[in-house]
Order: sequence, then C-alpha cells, then structure tokens
Amino acid sequence: MLKKVFILMIAVAFLLVSSLGFAQKAEKKAEKKWYVIQAKNGVCSVRQAAKPTSPLAGPFDVKADAEKAKSEKCPKKKKS
Repeated sequence: MLKKVFILMIAVAFLLVSSLGFAQKAEKKAEKKWYVIQAKNGVCSVRQAAKPTSPLAGPFDVKADAEKAKSEKCPKKKKS
C-alpha cells in the first residue's frame, strides 16, 4: 500500500513539473513576433524574433502581415 502511494506521489509530481515546463515553452513562443529585417547587403527578410536589432517594420502577429509589409517596404528592383 505504501509503495503504491509513493509511486502515485512521484507520478503526480512528474505531471506537475512537466506541465509547468510546457507552459513556459508556450509562453516563450508567444513572445516572439514577426519582423521585417534588412541585412547589411540590402536584402530584406521576414524573421520571427523576440527582440530584433533593427527592424524595418513590425511587430506582426501573423507572418502573412509581415510578408505584406516586406513587399511595401522593400520592393524588388527591376532588372535593366
């Protein structure tokens, strides 16, 4: 009987600790937003980051919104 209670307590403790770990991971992912970033060579890209160094546009919750802003802020140059 005591052995079963001990195993049950370990199982409950494991479930509590693992659920807290998953919650923290989900919270960190939620903090990341989408930004339009321009590299030193002039190439623009859409990246997901918590704190970007020098964004051109953002933050956006959805990647599609960031892609739209990228097309507005960084139009492609026509080849001549």
